Amino acid sequence: MAKLAMPGPVLSFLLLFFFLGEISMLVNGQKAWCVAKPAAPQQALQSALDYACNYADCSPTKKGGSCYDPDRPAHHASFAMNAYYQKMGRNQWNCHFNNTSLISLADPSYNPCCQFVSGGSV
Repeated sequence: MAKLAMPGPVLSFLLLFFFLGEISMLVNGQKAWCVAKPAAPQQALQSALDYACNYADCSPTKKGGSCYDPDRPAHHASFAMNAYYQKMGRNQWNCHFNNTSLISLADPSYNPCCQFVSGGSV
């Protein structure tokens, strides 16, 4: 009976991918942002916004701030989630928020006055 031989590095890569569960964690040199899921309930987004703003600067999303408009929970929550994610170390667990967020490799900044920060590579 033939044995299936799997090289060490390949097995290590497969195990790493399996346990991390995030392909974005395997993409080197990419910028990443944490944003609200499009279908997340508004109440859950508000909870995530409140939590993130306890640790990160959310002042741009306040009335008169550079990221206040559009005044929608998903936009404000995305800004807050990303500020928290960047500040806390950009780990996948820093972008969970009770499963209301996701890691994006596309810049979510929606106008020149409201730029979402990215800390560099994933």
